[in-house]
Amino acid sequence: MAHMIRKQVYLTAVQDRRLKRAAQRQRRAEAEIIRDALDRQLPEENSLPGSFADDPLFGIVGVGKSGQSSLSHQVDRHLYRRKK
Repeated sequence: MAHMIRKQVYLTAVQDRRLKRAAQRQRRAEAEIIRDALDRQLPEENSLPGSFADDPLFGIVGVGKSGQSSLSHQVDRHLYRRKK
């Protein structure tokens, strides 16, 4: 288990009841439920919202590698057989 840091938080009465019921129902500690909720709600420190890693299309980057180093500079020539 990772090193734990103690925090004190204030909950509304409704939040407290919901947390207690969830802990009983799941047979888990209230603190564990709170940690899981924080993990789902807060982004990783090394992951920024909107970053490439969050984009599902990022997974296809490099799929069409041609091996031609001039491709990005001479795209018209390669695609349309036109001189740039």
